[in-house]
Amino acid sequence: MKKPSLRRKKEPTPQMLAVAPKPEKKRRLGRGRKPDTPGQPEKQGRLRGAGKRLVAIPAKPVKKLTGLKGKARIIVWGLLAAVVVIVLLQLRGGRDDEALVRDALARYEQASADKDYQALCDELLAGSYVRQTASSGLPCEVALKTALEDVRNPTLDVLSVEVNGDRALARVRGTAAGQVPGEANYTLVREDDAWRILPPRAGNATP
Repeated sequence: MKKPSLRRKKEPTPQMLAVAPKPEKKRRLGRGRKPDTPGQPEKQGRLRGAGKRLVAIPAKPVKKLTGLKGKARIIVWGLLAAVVVIVLLQLRGGRDDEALVRDALARYEQASADKDYQALCDELLAGSYVRQTASSGLPCEVALKTALEDVRNPTLDVLSVEVNGDRALARVRGTAAGQVPGEANYTLVREDDAWRILPPRAGNATP
């Protein structure tokens, strides 16, 4: 039976500790930061390159336009100006005031034929005309009933329309059953973004 060795283990000397390599510390990552993966720098470079190309795309047509000379430049810039005008009109809602004036007169004709005095006073006639009628002592509906009670099958034929800002002038040929056709000028004004009618004086047109 072997006896246990009585030889003591050598303790590390200060020289041995100085020479021994220190364990490498792991680099701490900030919150939300992921360690770099193989190929990540290359991927980031591709993304930056694609972003630069996208920025450069709109600049190419501009350089070509500025490089044009003579008639070609005049034609191209003229077309661009026309496009800008069209876009601005579309942004404003593409309003066709002449068509809106004709539509207001068509509804006025229909309401007069239907004897719909409420619609005439509330939706089609200008506010100044309604107030002027009321100031004479008669409500608008009563005044229209008196004027149109004996009119049958009134029709309005719009001959021309001229729009000037918030006012329009329509040349109208009117007729009704048993009456001689006549022409008159109808003035329309824009109120609350709608065209309202100022009828001509009595005897100038029908209705």
